[in-house]
Amino acid sequence: MSEKLRIKRQEELKVIGMHCATCETTVSKAISSVKGVNDVRVNLATGQARVELDNAKLKDIINAVRKSGYDVLTQKVFISISVNPEEISKIRELIESMPGVISASVSTNLASVEINPVSISAKDLEQELRKRGYYAKASIEKADLPEIEASKKELKSYIISLIIAVLFTVPTLILQYLGFPFFAIFTSFPVQFYSGLRFHKGAYRALKNKTTNMDTLVSLASNVAWFYSVYGVLTNSAVFFDASSLLILFILIGKTLEAYVKARVTNSVIGLYSVNARLIKGNREEIVSSSSLKVGDIVLVKSGEIIAADGIVEEGKGDVNEAIFTGESKPTLKTKGKPVIGGTVLINGFLKIYVTRSGERTYMAQVVQAIRESQGTKLPIQSLVDRIASIFVPVIIIISVLSFFIWHFILGFPLNLSILISVAVLASACPCPLGLATPLAVLTTVNKLAKKGIIIRNGESLERLQEIKTIILDKTGTITTGEFKVKKWTGNSFIGNLVSSLEKNSSHPVAKALTSLGNGTEKVEDFEEFPGEGVYGKVDGHSVIVGKPSFVVRNCEGEGNGDVLVCIDGEIKASVFLEDEIQGCVEKAIKSLKSRYTLIMATGDSSSSAELVGNKLGIKVYKGLSPEEKAELVKELKKEGGVAFIGDGVNDALPLKEADVGIAISSGSDIAKYAGDIIIPSLCNIDMLFWGSGRAIRKIKENLVWAFGYNSVLVPIAAGILYPFLLPPQYAALAMSMNSVSVVLWSMLR
Repeated sequence: MSEKLRIKRQEELKVIGMHCATCETTVSKAISSVKGVNDVRVNLATGQARVELDNAKLKDIINAVRKSGYDVLTQKVFISISVNPEEISKIRELIESMPGVISASVSTNLASVEINPVSISAKDLEQELRKRGYYAKASIEKADLPEIEASKKELKSYIISLIIAVLFTVPTLILQYLGFPFFAIFTSFPVQFYSGLRFHKGAYRALKNKTTNMDTLVSLASNVAWFYSVYGVLTNSAVFFDASSLLILFILIGKTLEAYVKARVTNSVIGLYSVNARLIKGNREEIVSSSSLKVGDIVLVKSGEIIAADGIVEEGKGDVNEAIFTGESKPTLKTKGKPVIGGTVLINGFLKIYVTRSGERTYMAQVVQAIRESQGTKLPIQSLVDRIASIFVPVIIIISVLSFFIWHFILGFPLNLSILISVAVLASACPCPLGLATPLAVLTTVNKLAKKGIIIRNGESLERLQEIKTIILDKTGTITTGEFKVKKWTGNSFIGNLVSSLEKNSSHPVAKALTSLGNGTEKVEDFEEFPGEGVYGKVDGHSVIVGKPSFVVRNCEGEGNGDVLVCIDGEIKASVFLEDEIQGCVEKAIKSLKSRYTLIMATGDSSSSAELVGNKLGIKVYKGLSPEEKAELVKELKKEGGVAFIGDGVNDALPLKEADVGIAISSGSDIAKYAGDIIIPSLCNIDMLFWGSGRAIRKIKENLVWAFGYNSVLVPIAAGILYPFLLPPQYAALAMSMNSVSVVLWSMLR
């Protein structure tokens, strides 16, 4: 199906932000640059882009549009599903092969899908999955947490099946022990065809899709045991209803434990996203879900409660634990006018908070989205696992059949014993841990890092971090505090007032320092900012340019010696010298990194302070770089090995995207954070990030070794290699179910 869907199709995109003919041309060129795009027609009037493509990915096309400075209308869809871990990769590939699907992350009970709503709807996705035999229920949700509901529903379903299995397995064992096998048919029936129904359905679905999975093994093993027992009752020969019932019971015990632990892991952080809030309405207090809060609402937070939304303290004071944002457990005193982050905890005191960000714009929403995406992360190492998993079940079935023939026809063992050995082989093997190995290792790592304020937006970056040779760091706001101060300058009060008035229109860190040169009361017209260069505007009738020396010299007469030059009416009139302090923990972080990586500082700052900072830290400095030059530096260094870029500003977006791993600072610009693969509170957290990367890869490898080793040992034992010791099918099933549980538990350990 996927190949057919990828060949010569059309996509209609709704492009956001076009306002002139140049925009139309820019978008058209951006889309055309993507390999596999045959034809593009962009309509400025309607904002539509019609794209004819062969094997191009819709995700690449949308990224190209966004890189060019525009956006595309997309929609997030959540689909409640029920799949085995080893099927996750196939489901993701199936969903991503559908026209209109941009990307998908899939777990065992939920798929989070980004779609082009012009081409496909949530209902279309749901219907396509149902055609393939999967349970699917689609919804478009923004504020709520569908994964929590999905995990609760899955756990409840397992518990009900388990209870039924326990209630009817006990009398089955008693009846068979007392010698009433006929009645055992009826007591084992609910276990086999109600509690075991999920496995039979899964096996049928796999057969329908011409594949195999864990359900195939469980269904085949239990059905062979049960139907042979019915035959045994009719022919007055051996029966083992106890084996078929216990087989399903033990597997359900393992799957229920697995579902419980996975729910705990998934919800440990994202549960903070939807907590109760004390909304103040007039003179009364109303308890509402944080997901229903809007900008402008006032919420009350009492001692010991979780702060429900991002906002500003309107009234009160208290100590707040911001570890989930800053990574530091030491509480921060919050008073009127101070910002607070949703998900942090008020240790003592009380606060009235004015909500400034709600819904998907909050910090916790970013964390939740990162965790959602991490569940469907497919690292390169998983490709090999997927290939092995695809042949795993057929190989086990072949071993099972061979075991039966060898024991019965070659070694001459009784039919019932040979069947039990064959069933034990089916019951002992488990492909689930192969499917769980990668996503659980990544998920638990993402959770642990999130609690330290580190957001992994792209799970694959955890593996790429292991290949990094060079780390490039921005200076201002990354290495230094970003709070520039004027050390000295050569102007007067008249020039200072013009500069101050002009710089008030810029949000650049240098601009804040320059506003201190005057009172900033003059009227500014025709203001224009040149990223990484400087600013221009008409101030009180004078043409004023303030910026880097190279920028100012190109546009004005005269010379100057300083970090920033001031040009008035075409002539350089003043020089400004700045200073910027290194952040408190940076020197320790840099020292740690230098022992393992090549470090480079790349900054747009052309001042002497850039060299001073570089010399103090003992790292190579490239100064006065434009965003494009930073990106070019990254591209050049990538030829020598993996490159990570760490930055925080608007002018860092390009190099962050270009790097193998882009690491943005959480206090930086939204554009930088959008461009980054990872967001960290500060360089103080960089060692924790690399620890997390190493942990994830180590856990994946350990999980895979355990999963392969477990099956390699258990299957031969079930096949009778230790005869006269034989492993009964029910205990083989118990051992098999514990295999998955052990992978889940091991992933949670440090």
